[in-house]
Amino acid sequence: METFDFDAAPGLDVRLMKELANCDYVKKSRNIIFAGKSGAGKTHLSTALGMEACKQGIRSRFVTGCGLANELIEARDEKQLGRAVKRYASYGLLIIDELGYIPFSKEGAQLIFQILAERHERKSVIITTNKGFGDWTEIFGDPSMTAALLDRVTHKAHIINCDWDSYRLKETLKRSPK
Repeated sequence: METFDFDAAPGLDVRLMKELANCDYVKKSRNIIFAGKSGAGKTHLSTALGMEACKQGIRSRFVTGCGLANELIEARDEKQLGRAVKRYASYGLLIIDELGYIPFSKEGAQLIFQILAERHERKSVIITTNKGFGDWTEIFGDPSMTAALLDRVTHKAHIINCDWDSYRLKETLKRSPK
């Protein structure tokens, strides 16, 4: 958290971020959703919160949305899905990065729904996404399942809109010749 450039993120509530770093949201089984543009620092912030959770002894797992879908499909194909669901249900904190960059297959979407439904009000999830909630049907395909999923993951969640300019792009433009 100490390496994040808060000056490059106007509108980010620094007080809230420091509060989240104490991991009370995990003890209360609340979620965090970082939504916004690519390069805004969503992954950095979610990783930082994951590291703070680990420092406090909270078992955490970081995975991309695509990686999770692929892992669950493979587990299903190998008849190990029950074991995988149990493992993902056991983490104190699950961080799903880049949800929405690539749409899921029907099977992948259903399996991710299963994981998130299993964790609802039991364990915390941090999600980073470049899509607004209205566009999540593009990711998950089925409007009814998407509505049910959004209902679960946003319930009592800290929703942080990262609508400032890309930090990476700013850095690139600083380095490039005029």
